[in-house]
Amino acid sequence: MPEYRYIARDGAGRQQSGTLEAESREAAVLQLRGQRLLVLEIAEIKRRQGDRGFSLNPLEYRAMRPVDVERDFHQLAVMLRSGLPILEGIRIVAGNARIAVARVWNKIADRIQQGDSLTEAMMEHKVFDRLTLALIRVGEETGNLDFVLDHASKELERIRNFKRQVISALAYPLFVMVFAIGVAIFMLTTVVPEIKKFLSIIGRELPPITQALIDTSDWLEANVPYILIGLAVFAATIYLLRKVAATRYWLDWLILKLPLFGSIAQLAGTVAFTRGLGTLFKSGVRIVEALEITEALLSNTWLGRRVAEARQQVLHGESLSKPLGETFGFPPLLPKMLRVGENAGTLDDILEEMTLYFEDRMARLIKTMASFMEPAVTLIVGGIVGFVYAAFLVAMFSAGGKG
Repeated sequence: MPEYRYIARDGAGRQQSGTLEAESREAAVLQLRGQRLLVLEIAEIKRRQGDRGFSLNPLEYRAMRPVDVERDFHQLAVMLRSGLPILEGIRIVAGNARIAVARVWNKIADRIQQGDSLTEAMMEHKVFDRLTLALIRVGEETGNLDFVLDHASKELERIRNFKRQVISALAYPLFVMVFAIGVAIFMLTTVVPEIKKFLSIIGRELPPITQALIDTSDWLEANVPYILIGLAVFAATIYLLRKVAATRYWLDWLILKLPLFGSIAQLAGTVAFTRGLGTLFKSGVRIVEALEITEALLSNTWLGRRVAEARQQVLHGESLSKPLGETFGFPPLLPKMLRVGENAGTLDDILEEMTLYFEDRMARLIKTMASFMEPAVTLIVGGIVGFVYAAFLVAMFSAGGKG
């Protein structure tokens, strides 16, 4: 017998929901009316994609990712614009998703069916960040959920494309660097000791360059465990210090002061700030609330503190641009352009332009750094290999000359 899920109101106006079995939809409605309930919604419970059972494909169980959210938000926006109810739209999205993703959407649908809003239903899933939740809440309050979902999907796509651009710029030089370190360690711990054994047969004093190579190899071979332990302790110390709010604050300040890497961190924080604030503005979030949400989006706590200070001054009637330009943190251009946007009443447009500008600056800086890394790493690898061969050949010629 088919099973139906219903939402109804009793004589006192209280909303009730549940399931029941009936021969047909009409029979289910009559059964509920017999219980003096006003039927608001009733639908047959069908086998859900998230409950379809076991799959041999391990990718079906991969956790929901931002790229899944991006795709599903776009699908939901299209269905809402076509007049489909949000609950039915979510069920359709779940029916076309992977098992793990479908389970998330089905849980969200169940929460909505129990009376929760879409925002409340999404809160229990970490894949939806604070920015996304704020946008969804505004969309529900204003009735523009389809527009907000589409806008959020496009923002997620922009973030994904930008990350891919950065990763592709760094992939080759990082690979070469790892390869160079591997070659150096291999030669100093494997090749050089064999050369040392061979040269010891000669029984003569070795040239300085050869002796220096062997001494380096011996030192590295003897101290590799201590070096690894030291690196592990250093990494653990930094990790623990970042868990403490006060020390993390000053570590983030130090990161911003580093040559080159500090500029990249500053630009990354600026892009997160302008993108988050601009997206919230365009969706109708008030400035104070938008600043509070944007502050939580910044991974650098020093920059986050600057946004918090700006929010406090905005609460007291100050402009947004003034506090952001008074303390080290964001690029000097940002507060100047924000002032222009405030005076002209086009702050949301200025924030969008600044996002594109700082994204481009960051991508160019990373590309420049990568272009310098490639020849530098090549020279280091060539220098190590050349030094080893030179030391070996000098020792051979020296031994032959004395013979």
